Order: sequence, then C-alpha cells, then structure tokens
Amino acid sequence: MLQGALFEAAADGIIGIDRQGLVLLFNPAAERLFGYSAAEVLGRNVAMLMPERQAGRHDAQIAAYLHGEGAQAVGGGRDVEGRRKNGELFSMHLSLGRVDLPGGPAFVGICHDLGHYKQALRRLHHLERRYRDILDSETELIVRLDAGLRVILSNPALARFLGESEERLLGRRLLEFVHPADRLRLRRAFRALCGEGGGRQLQARMQSVEREPRWIEWRVRALVGEGGQREFQCFGLDVSDHVEAREQAQYLASHDRLTGLHNRASLAERMEELLARGGEFALLHINLDRFKLINESLGHGAGDQVLKVAAARIGGLTSGRALAARLGADEFAVLVECASVGAQTQLNGLGQQILAMLSEPYVTSVGAFNLTASLGICCAPLHGDRHEQLLQRAETAMQIARTRGRNELVCFTPELEQQLPSAELELELRRALAEDGFELYFQPKYFLADGALQGMEVLLRWFHPEWGAVSPASFIPVAEAHGLARPLGEWVLRRTCAQIRSWQAQGLQVPVLAVNLSARQFEGQALHEQLLAILADYGVAPAQIELEITEDAALSNTEELLGLLNQLRAEGFSIAIDDFGTGYSSLSYLTHLPASTLKIDRAFINRIKEDTRRDSVVEAVIGLGHLLGMLVVAEGVENEVQVEFLRGAGCDVVQGFHFARPMDAARAGAVLQAVRQPAPVTEP
Repeated sequence: MLQGALFEAAADGIIGIDRQGLVLLFNPAAERLFGYSAAEVLGRNVAMLMPERQAGRHDAQIAAYLHGEGAQAVGGGRDVEGRRKNGELFSMHLSLGRVDLPGGPAFVGICHDLGHYKQALRRLHHLERRYRDILDSETELIVRLDAGLRVILSNPALARFLGESEERLLGRRLLEFVHPADRLRLRRAFRALCGEGGGRQLQARMQSVEREPRWIEWRVRALVGEGGQREFQCFGLDVSDHVEAREQAQYLASHDRLTGLHNRASLAERMEELLARGGEFALLHINLDRFKLINESLGHGAGDQVLKVAAARIGGLTSGRALAARLGADEFAVLVECASVGAQTQLNGLGQQILAMLSEPYVTSVGAFNLTASLGICCAPLHGDRHEQLLQRAETAMQIARTRGRNELVCFTPELEQQLPSAELELELRRALAEDGFELYFQPKYFLADGALQGMEVLLRWFHPEWGAVSPASFIPVAEAHGLARPLGEWVLRRTCAQIRSWQAQGLQVPVLAVNLSARQFEGQALHEQLLAILADYGVAPAQIELEITEDAALSNTEELLGLLNQLRAEGFSIAIDDFGTGYSSLSYLTHLPASTLKIDRAFINRIKEDTRRDSVVEAVIGLGHLLGMLVVAEGVENEVQVEFLRGAGCDVVQGFHFARPMDAARAGAVLQAVRQPAPVTEP
C-alpha cells in the first residue's frame, strides 16, 4: 500500500517497461510530463515517448543490453530528450534501473523535467551577456569605487568622457573630476550611503581637461566588496540638456509666459512657505477695470500689450520688496512680507501707489487710452492660515472695491463676505450634490495577454441643465477649495456600491471597481470608518473596491497615511497608485506602500510613437511594479502602436479610448453581459 501511494504521489514521472519495451507502469506524474493518460500508453512500446531518431534504435539497444553488449545505461542517469503527446520535445534527466521478475527482467525509469533548469541557465547566460553589453556601453558612464572614492573599475565611455585612459583612472579619486561647487555635497552623499547602504540617485557637474562641465546623473549603490570593504557601483548619464530644459521648465512652471511675473502656483507656494514658518504678510489682489472691453473692441493683441505694461508697472514698483504675480486674465497679486500686519497705513500707501500707476495712460500700437484698477487687501495670519482662504478673501475685498465705483482700495473684514454672493460654480455644485445631479461613468480595463475584462474605473460626470457637461478639471478644484471633496467622495462611494448591488441582482459578474480618492478624504480619521459603513449599508465586500490614490498623495510620507493604507489593505481593499511616473524618489518609496496596482501616468503612454523602440521610463516602471508584486496598468492607451509596445514591455492591463471610452451604467452593464467574450471590441 505504501509503495502504491509513493508511486501515485511521486513528483517525477515513473515508467516501467518489460524486456520487449512495452509499458507496464505509468504514474500520474508521467501523465503530466508527457501529456498521455496511462490508458493511452500501457501495453505500447515506450519508443512512442522518444524522439524519432532515438525510437528506432531503442528495441535493439534493449536486446544488446540483455546479451551484455554495448553501453550499459542501466544503473545510472543521463540527460535525454522526451517527446510529448503533442510532438513537443523536451529535456529530462532519466535514471534507469533493472528489476528481475518471475517473467523476466523489467526496467524502471524515473524522468525528471529539466525544462525549468535549462531555462534558468539560458537566463543566466542572457544576464551575463547583458552585463557585458552594459559595461561596454557607448553612452553610459560606469565606475566602481572603493570606500575612499578611488576608481577600481571603469568602462571605456567614462575614460573617453574624462579624457583619460582606463589604466590612468585606476586609483584616482572621482572627486578630482567633480566641479568644486559640487564636491562637498557629493562627498556627504557617499558618506551617508556608507552608513545606510542601499542606493541613491545623485547629480553633479563633472569636468575634464577637454570640455566644459557637464551634468551627470549618477545612480549609486553601496555594496560590500572583497574583504568586507565598502564599495560603490555607479552608473552615470549625461543629463546636461535635460537639466537645462528642466531649469527652463521650472521657470516656466513658476512664471507667467506673457508678463514674466510669477504665476498663481508660485505665489501659492511662497504663501505656504511663509505660513508654515509663522510669517506675517499681506496679499494685494488687483483687477484691471473694464479690461474686457479692450479685448473685444481692439483685439487680443492690444490686450496683451496692456497686460505687459501693467505687469511691468506692478513689478517695477514692488521689485526688491514684494513678490508680484499674475493670477490669470486681468488679475494680479502682490505678496508683501511685513514685520507687523498692523502696519495698515504702509499697506494702504503701497496700494494707492499701485492704483495711481495703473491709471496712467497706456500706449499701444492701436492708440492710447486710460484704465483704472480695483484692489483688495488681506493679511496673514489675521485673515486666514491657508493660502486658498487668503486668496479668496483678498479677491472678496477686490470685488467689493469694484462695486464701490472702481479705482478703489478695500481691506478685508469678515463682514465683507456677507456682502458678496457665493461663487456661482460652488452654489451649483452644492445644489447638484443635494439633488443627485451627478452621474457615474465607467471605463473598462483589460488584461493585455488575452483581452479579458480586468475591472473598471469609476469616473464622476456632471451634466448641468444649462451649462451642459462640466469638466471635472473645472469643478473638482472648486469642490476641494470649498470643503466639498469629502461629501462628493462619499456620494461616489455610495453610488458605486449601489451600482454593484444592482448589477449583482441582475446576475452579472461584477469585476473590481476602482474609485479615486481625493487627498482631502485622507485628512482626519474618518475615512476608514466611513468606507466600512458604506460597504456595510449595501452589503458589498471590500475586495470589490480598489482605492486609487494619486502619486502626490501617496508620497506625503506620513505615518498616519501609511497606517491608514495598511489598515484598508488588511480589510480587503486593494490599493492602486494612480498617475505614476515622477522619478526615482517615488520608485524607492513604493516599497513602503501596501499597493497592489501601479498605474502608469498617461503622459508617458502618449509619447509612445511608431518609431519608439525603447522607453526606459515605461519599461522601468513595469519592471519595478512586477518586482514588487504589483499589477501594472497603462492608462490613456489610444492606438495599436502603444498596445504592441506595452505588450512587448510586459504590461499587464490597459485602459483607454483604443479599447473603450467611459460609458454610463447601462452601457457598462452591457459590457458585463458580454464579459465572457475572448477580447474587447476596439471602438472606432
């Protein structure tokens, strides 16, 4: 009985044959290995399991063995090839033994599949060849340093870059070739790596005798070399063009293109910095009166000229003592740091100077004319401790100044908020929330390998009775600025759960639905309890919901956030990192997040064109996601070129117009009805 159990449970295939080569035994493992059932093999010649070139000689080899002739394979093992039922040949290790039975000798073979082993050997060979290709790279600078930052190995590309030979580089300190202004920073970074280990991404200017300093981005990993000594493996790329472009982009990101003043984002960032350290400042909000008439009567060219002149006057008056910004259209702001916000006289004086200067004639290519401005002032922390609140209150004061006849200055007081109606968009948002004026749309996501439906992303849509479709890019920021993000998020969660129950009641198999969470919803301690309460109300399991959080929210790196995400993961929710792709720092931080899905930002998918052969960012994100055990989703897939690239890169799931546009619940239900179809239908 024990022998029979062992025969049945063996992991390797066991085959018994008689002296004529006919199969007597064929265990379940052999069935799995060769693809035949035992009934198909028993009583037939074992040659059916061999390659044709070997099968024809097998009977003669048995006869030769029995007569003591030829090679004696019995009692040992060797690597041979087997043939499966489908004709496929595969490698295996065969151990052969002899059993003497009353009817004559028989033979027992144990067959061990070598497929995985040989695949691993091929993979190792591939990695070795790839490592050599990397070391011989024409563009990547590679160097290995000892604990004293002396070169112990370099590649030809680094030697050419520095104008030295590989031999002359040995023993030289890398810092010799670093720009003096960057040496201390680089030395400290390496010292920190000595203590903490791991890897780090560094940028420094490298100089040689033959060229101007160039920015090199180093990916450095601390290793333990021979004798237990610390060593550093460094891979560098010349990113000078990228750095220059980034500096230009940073300028454009913080400055208005037309006027050269700071933009709204830059102003907000400066306000947050001052608020964080308890600084006192005043904010002046300026609006050009009747500017719209210039654009309508004289054209946008004349309007742009006026805006440039107005910006130059504001910037010139405040230069060196304040930050001037253009908020948009004909609105400007001035941020004045002051030792005491009680210095109202000085603020009023500055405001009156600005109004006087803006009322001077404007000379343009189409003529000269006069304008006035309205100005509102608020102070921090007297009138608020958040930049959005202060901007709104300065604007409120400016709006009151406009109602008083223009060319006026008004300082904010709490009573002013009662004099202006709430913003129209905010009012309509609140009305829509109270009257169920929103609608859920769903965009399917598909497995790239076989086209099966993987899930759907839940999207919020607002169709206003008078305005028509309102873009989420327009109303979501307003909702977040006016405390509506949480109730709106709760509405989405409740309607999502209700839709799940409705589909389930129709007998549909509902995939995981991904719901976006606003950063505002993570504030406070109520999200966990709220989610569980909503799911309990509708009888929906947490595993049915995937919570999508943006990369920015994920990188807030607070203990509270990590604790909450781990708690939600333990409850059964899956976590997805949305809009991923900001750089190495976020890549390293992924290891701390309990996320199960990684969504590649659509901006990286958009740049995949017909001539794209490699995209290091997309490939790196996919590789890292898989390394961390995550499902990788590409969003914004719009054409077959992108599909084929992502398939080749090993992406798991795709989402985008190429497969399906966002759809209402009725059309999404129809998709679920057809969920067993082998592949999605690409929309035209």
